[in-house]
Amino acid sequence: MPWANLDDQMPKHPKNIRLSDAAFRLHVSGICYCAQYLTDGRIDRDAVSLLVPRFKRAALDELLAAPIWLDRGDHYEIHDYLQWNRSRADVLAERERRSKAGRKGAEKRWHEQ
Repeated sequence: MPWANLDDQMPKHPKNIRLSDAAFRLHVSGICYCAQYLTDGRIDRDAVSLLVPRFKRAALDELLAAPIWLDRGDHYEIHDYLQWNRSRADVLAERERRSKAGRKGAEKRWHEQ
């Protein structure tokens, strides 16, 4: 499972410090969503309202105005997501590498006697 990376100074960044609590929570939830589903920073329009329990359109509007999120038509994109988080390709390559290593270890353990 990939991790979402957040800089410990993120809450104090000039763009973020101006956000309401609802917009900040939506932003962090969006980052976590992208990491969980390996979307490379993209969030489908239909998924946005499901990211937080009490979604408010005003919070999304704040993120778009900042501009921390970018409107790409059928989805939103988190600005600079891939600067801070691993890409889908990197995560899948790491999973494959670990899987091969596990198979190699199991083969050695169970077939060398």
